[in-house]
Amino acid sequence: MRTIGRRSVTALVLAATVLAASAGCGSEPDTSDPVVPPVDTTTAPAHLSWESYNGVRLPRSPEDGPKTTSTIPSGYSNTPQGAVLAAIRGQAYLALTPDTSWGQMVSVVTAPGPGRDEFAANRALVSVTGPVPAEQAPKFIAFKVTEYTPGDSATAAVDVVQEIGSPPARFVYPVALQWIGDWRLVLPTAAENVDAREAHSLDGYTLIEEKS
Repeated sequence: MRTIGRRSVTALVLAATVLAASAGCGSEPDTSDPVVPPVDTTTAPAHLSWESYNGVRLPRSPEDGPKTTSTIPSGYSNTPQGAVLAAIRGQAYLALTPDTSWGQMVSVVTAPGPGRDEFAANRALVSVTGPVPAEQAPKFIAFKVTEYTPGDSATAAVDVVQEIGSPPARFVYPVALQWIGDWRLVLPTAAENVDAREAHSLDGYTLIEEKS
């Protein structure tokens, strides 16, 4: 009988260990989930500029939108920052678009649903014909993204802070949005009782005040 020395036994054990490890690496797939980078919901839209719409100053970003404002505003980025701009500008468009074009504006800015139907019925009963007087114009000063789900059917919820009047009072307006090829406002129904609330503090909000 052949005798195997201690050194040979050690080499065989080491070789068997390496082979087993190699076989395991080759046969078992990597089941770990891919690393998904966190979504940034607190950074303001990039390179903001401001423009007037019927007496109200609105923010705009070359990166986050809207890319087109000639007739109907559109072309927001599918990001939290794009949702923020759509929420702010959408509120202004719904309140300030004149009688001659509000129907077309509503169809583009908002998502289909009972909330939009209610808004359209109520909007038909009032008339908007001119800009807001300067002393009554709201100022959009801050936001907080409270919910965000990314993807081709993304959804978002944004709290928008407005400053109104003199002395100024601050109010928070919750806005829900859905991505349907672009960000659209999901209008609540009267039964949902979604309303503004007073903003006592801006802690936790991202400021977007226009620099004078």
